[in-house]
Amino acid sequence: MKKTLVIYFSLSGTTKTAAESIQENTDADIIRIEPVEPYPAGYSNYSKVGMHQMETHADVPMKTKIPDLNQYDLIFIGYPTWGGQVPRIFYSLFAENDFSGKRVVPFSTSVSTPFEDTLPSFKEAAGDGVKIVGGFRYRDEAQVTKYLQEHHLGN
Repeated sequence: MKKTLVIYFSLSGTTKTAAESIQENTDADIIRIEPVEPYPAGYSNYSKVGMHQMETHADVPMKTKIPDLNQYDLIFIGYPTWGGQVPRIFYSLFAENDFSGKRVVPFSTSVSTPFEDTLPSFKEAAGDGVKIVGGFRYRDEAQVTKYLQEHHLGN
């Protein structure tokens, strides 16, 4: 039987909270991706670095090793929204791992950017062959539970 995986990137902790909520509701394995070069502490510091990476289309190598994805059928991928886009580390995630044949549910965290506005950059990072099914912007645990139930993805 195939399993569920949650992959997320988080610096402030919001995306981590969202990922853990999904994990609790799906009994999924969970992995936090981290860059080789850590971001500086503090929002004003890491946001400058992140925005520079976005503007220069920087390559952000991952320190995290992803397990063999063949054991997973459904993969949730969570990200904070930076300038309406996914952080550059996701380009490395998709370049280094084969997501073909997987159902991928992206979820974003943002105070103001609608989820739909993040999809073009997510799709660009993911490339062709990644089957995106649904997705949402995280607000709270109740919303996650409702989303998972409505889409028959939870326990």
